[in-house]
Amino acid sequence: MTDVVAAVQAAGDYFSIIKIVLMLVVLTPWFYVAPWVQKDAKKVHTSQTAWSLAVLLVGAVTLLIWLVQPYYVIGLLTYLLLTGGVLAAYVAHRNSRVEDESEKVLTMAHLSHLFSKDRGRAMKVLAKVKLYHATGKVIIPPSPEGSEEEVSAYNTAQELLYDIIWRRASEADLSPSEGQTRVRYVIDGVVIERPPLPLTASEPAIQCIKNIGGMDVEDRRRPQAGKLSVDLAGMQVEMALRSAGTTSGQRMQFRVLQEYVRTKLDTLGMDEVMLEKVRAINLAGDGLIIISGRPGSGVTSTLYSLLREHDAFVKQLESLESRPAVDMENITQHAYGEPGRLAPSLAAVLRRDPDVLMVDACPDEATAQLVAEAAAGRAVLLGVSASDTFMALARWVKACGDAKRAAAPLRAVLCQMLLRKLCPNCRESYIPNPEVLAKANLSAQRIERFFRPPTKPLTDDDGSPITCPACQGIGYLGQAAVFELMEVTDEVKGLIREGAPVGQLKAVCRKSGMLYLQEQALQRVIDGVTSIQEVIRVSQPERKR
Repeated sequence: MTDVVAAVQAAGDYFSIIKIVLMLVVLTPWFYVAPWVQKDAKKVHTSQTAWSLAVLLVGAVTLLIWLVQPYYVIGLLTYLLLTGGVLAAYVAHRNSRVEDESEKVLTMAHLSHLFSKDRGRAMKVLAKVKLYHATGKVIIPPSPEGSEEEVSAYNTAQELLYDIIWRRASEADLSPSEGQTRVRYVIDGVVIERPPLPLTASEPAIQCIKNIGGMDVEDRRRPQAGKLSVDLAGMQVEMALRSAGTTSGQRMQFRVLQEYVRTKLDTLGMDEVMLEKVRAINLAGDGLIIISGRPGSGVTSTLYSLLREHDAFVKQLESLESRPAVDMENITQHAYGEPGRLAPSLAAVLRRDPDVLMVDACPDEATAQLVAEAAAGRAVLLGVSASDTFMALARWVKACGDAKRAAAPLRAVLCQMLLRKLCPNCRESYIPNPEVLAKANLSAQRIERFFRPPTKPLTDDDGSPITCPACQGIGYLGQAAVFELMEVTDEVKGLIREGAPVGQLKAVCRKSGMLYLQEQALQRVIDGVTSIQEVIRVSQPERKR
């Protein structure tokens, strides 16, 4: 009996309450680390599957080794070294993907913050949009328990960037003035004033955005350029940034690249007949096509779209611009800066002998002569500021200084304007005034109704006022372009060489079926795309912003 009791007591030596408790204590952090790695990997845009499996497998294997290892201490050390090693590898990897030092974990600054007295105080961190650094790395939001100034600046930046995208702004401008910052958006080509921001909120937000955009946050005076990307509900938006110091504070301008310029000809809004004509003229070979319009009318988009119609793998395509609006793949883009540098820059580009050349302006006779000579042996696209094709033609002839030289390479003159489209969700119909129709040379019998933005507040089913969710209460949603095309036939060239009056030119163009911009715009009114008020607005003499 004594031997049996002794055997039972000896068997009990295999279990130690202290060792079991120690094992549970050491294992507990692992149950928190594994889920954290999975969530954090998603946040920093690295492989969730790979790192989660690595943490789980290393933890499970080392636990098994610890259990079967006859020497408890060796098993413990093996577990700590291997699990600690894989965690250290993940931390090093994720920290390398984070730009902001304050968002890195297990650094001295992070550990110091964890044990600081203010750790209990936390602020809500907004996450309306996902932000990406100029280098493409994801921006990790600041910790809710971090610096109040840092969180506040980040939240203001989040609100601002979200508002720019939600309101469909193509441009935004923050201008400090008299103790506050003026906020202006360009929405569908129209400047919209937004509520101002206090300087105490805008300055830190601008610093935050400059940091994200890859700009020097220490330099608050010199002009700088940067860029960032914003992800809103899966929609990726790229923004170009420009900042400069003023006597009142920092000014920052935003340009939403996707909204600012289009680069596909069939998305510009031409009708099928004009689209085919323009496409045929553009691809016919050498010669000059003038693309004109008022500032902000989409001339850059049309120039880029026509340039992209050419095969970049067969032809050498080059552009010369004061400042390229967007980067064009497989196209060599040159920037000349000031207008006075255009002519020498053009001469340098022509020495490269491009097959197709785009020039965004023609400010002087030296440039015009080079363009005319270049168009004799290659396709040239030229941007000119004008309100119609006849004005664009007159400016081209004047720049050349010689009507014969101006007419020789000319194939076509295109002019365009942008009209805001009525919001289909909230537009309202009305019977137009016969006097307005008469002034527009429209038949009262032909027009049954026009459309316009809502003149009364929208209401819900209960009669409460609401804001249109589609256009945010503006009444317009997007833009439509209208075009005026002058095909330069031999007869038209003859009239240009002879210096014929505009009336004679118009008569010949009219005979060949040319429709004027005003007519194209009024047709959009008849179709319900835009309003007569919008046509009147864009037809007014240009006013400075």
